[in-house]
This record gives sequence, structure tokens and C-alpha cells, in this order.
Amino acid sequence: MKVVCCACGFHYGNKTSDTTDDDTVSHGLCESCAHHFFAQVGMPLTQYLKGISVPVVTVSPEGTIGAANQKALEILEKTPVQVHGFKGGDVFECEHAMIPEGCGQTIHCSGCTVRITVMDTMQTGRSHRCVPAYISQYSDGGSRRIELFISTEKKGGIVFLYIEGISQAVPNKSINSDKQ
Repeated sequence: MKVVCCACGFHYGNKTSDTTDDDTVSHGLCESCAHHFFAQVGMPLTQYLKGISVPVVTVSPEGTIGAANQKALEILEKTPVQVHGFKGGDVFECEHAMIPEGCGQTIHCSGCTVRITVMDTMQTGRSHRCVPAYISQYSDGGSRRIELFISTEKKGGIVFLYIEGISQAVPNKSINSDKQ
């Protein structure tokens, strides 16, 4: 017998039974949907985030990070205090956030895929799945490009930004170094 989540349709297991055949479907809740259900009935956000299997941060309408699960904190190499209330570009260490205008206020921000995707979800409620994006991080006197796949989902007035995939950092080439 197949075990399928009644909320999302995910096939999450098989059970043997003497009374049913292998094509019979039994419905339950997968772990992810169970966490979503409990979050809607009053589970604390930090507890809810612990149940999400990919790195995730929450983003306020102002573009500040509210919370992050442990997996996100690990890849960001940050503590909860270092993310809560900070702009996304500051938390992800975008090199453009270091410009005096700051995250969300530079000419570069208008083309930031992460920002565009999060704000679209915030304004429209439309989720996005596995969007390719990148961040140029300042690192050890140079710049490196971090390539990501992100997904977004709006729940209750905040956006959940999921980091579905991340590449190894690749040093960015300086424009001037190509001319030498």
C-alpha cells in the first residue's frame, strides 16, 4: 500500500498489508505538511523553522530578516542575533550593501534577483520555485560570486526565503584585470 500526503500528494512511503494490494493508497500528512499545519494552529515560528529541511530565512515587508533556521545559520556562518532585524544584503554579505546607500538603496539592488523575487512574493503573494540567483560577496579584500537557487512563499505577512541550492564561491574577475 502506498502512503501519500493528503495535502501535497507527496508519496512518502509504502506499507505492507495482508488485506490490501500494492496499488492501494493510504493518506496521511508528510513531515513538511504536518509542520505547516501545526504552524497555522499556533506553533512558535522558531519551532516551525526547525522542521523545514532546507535553509530558510523569513523576510519582513521592509526587507529585514526576522528569523532563520539552523541550516541557514550554518551556511551564513551567523548566529540568530546576527540576522534578526538586518537587511538581507547585510546578512548575505552582499558587496553592494557595503556601499554608503546600503542594502536596497543602490543602483545594483534594482537588478538583484533575490530582492526582486522576495518583493514580488511580498506584494503579490505568488510563490517562486528554484529561481537561479547570485550574490557578489566581499571576501578577504576581493569579491566572490555565490550562486543560489531560491524559492519564496508568503505566509501571514512575511516571506519565507528558501535556499534550495548553493554553489561554491567563485572569485569575481575585476574589469581591470582583463585589460592587463
